[in-house]
Amino acid sequence: MEFQAVIMAGGRGSRMTDLTASVPKALLPVGNRPVIWYPVNMLEKAGFESVIIITFESVKRDLIQALQSVSELSIRLDIVTIPSDDDWGTAESLRFIRDKIKTDVLVVSCDLITDVELHLLADVRRTYDASLTVLLHAMAEQSTEGVSVPGTKSKRKTEQRDIVGLDEKGGRILLLAAEADIDEALSVRKSVLRRYPFIQVKTRLMDAHMYILKKWVIDFLADNKVGSSYSTVKGELIPHLVKKQFSRRKTNQEVPTEPDSLEPLDIEDTEDIFNYDKEDDMTKKVRTMSSWNEHTGAMSDYFQEGDTLRCHTYVMDSGFCIRANTMAAYCEANRQIPQQKQLLGDDPLFHSTATIKAKSQVGQDSMVGEGSSVGEKVSIKRSIIGKHCTVGDKVKIINSVLMNHVTIGEGCTIQGSVICGDTHIGESIEMKDCLVGSSQKLSPKAKYSNEVIGDADRMMEI
Repeated sequence: MEFQAVIMAGGRGSRMTDLTASVPKALLPVGNRPVIWYPVNMLEKAGFESVIIITFESVKRDLIQALQSVSELSIRLDIVTIPSDDDWGTAESLRFIRDKIKTDVLVVSCDLITDVELHLLADVRRTYDASLTVLLHAMAEQSTEGVSVPGTKSKRKTEQRDIVGLDEKGGRILLLAAEADIDEALSVRKSVLRRYPFIQVKTRLMDAHMYILKKWVIDFLADNKVGSSYSTVKGELIPHLVKKQFSRRKTNQEVPTEPDSLEPLDIEDTEDIFNYDKEDDMTKKVRTMSSWNEHTGAMSDYFQEGDTLRCHTYVMDSGFCIRANTMAAYCEANRQIPQQKQLLGDDPLFHSTATIKAKSQVGQDSMVGEGSSVGEKVSIKRSIIGKHCTVGDKVKIINSVLMNHVTIGEGCTIQGSVICGDTHIGESIEMKDCLVGSSQKLSPKAKYSNEVIGDADRMMEI
């Protein structure tokens, strides 16, 4: 077994709490499937026989039932539950399963939906013997500004970007910083500039939250509290690995500082990271016998003496890749998923048990879930109708998501909205760009625009 697979499903969904208050983030429906189904299905198709899923004890039973109800899985699910329902960081979760990690590990977020071929990421890891391999996705060129988000009168805010520095070939990560952390100038280490005087700085690459980590990285993480005790892989661990690539190895007498840095070292190792990246005898022998070790060859930049901590990336410049981790991204994922045949396979857009009456128009850019019924003279465009929903006659639904067990009364117009489960919408209601919480009952003939309709103590961070 070359890699083990781990899916992180212990997040609270803090940027979409009106949705996750009643449905755990990993079980939010995207295209009438729980969002975690997409990474599980991706791993299964790639040939993984088992996957470790880290989640909450309170979610475990529903998670298993949700996955089994969608399709028959051949991949074995090893569900590991966090001891309490505390909001752990991803790094803390990896520390918790250290004893289960026997090989290099592929870590995936439960909200990642992508059609990437995993062998391409693995090939980068093998080619450069990378300690860290990151999947980056080229962001769409079109602007997201001016697009309405359900439940807010403001327009969609521009997502915080990462500043990524790559070598001339575009494969090695030389620097990584969040846009919000940069004040006036981007600091680059002298040791990096000496080695790579030409650096490509990218601002439109999205971190897909899919990583291949060497086992020693997990050991280092488990033995060292990098940053706070609830640190994250994306926020602390990966920037730390990128920074340490060209650092001078410390001797026992040296103070743990980095004199060639243009910026202060913000994370100190309890133990030197280079105590962990030692190669076994077989790897050393293979490297000695390989033609790649000659310093005049094409791979000379990657296998210099002492260069054992290497951070690389596979940049996905085409295909489908989205993280449903905000309200805007969640809506966008549902709008696009009906067209992603490579993800849906042979499953029909309209479930065989769904009923659509005469003179109704349901576009091929929409989906209708199991047991749902659509009345007469209904128009549905670019929308997802969940399981066991009832849509009355003469209803218009555009750019919207209806979760399970939603009832829409006759003559309603629903546009750009998300309606959570077990909700009843009265007759002749007009709704635009709204978010309706679970188990709500709206009176007939009302008009709503840019509102969050639900419990006041569960307001969402947009």
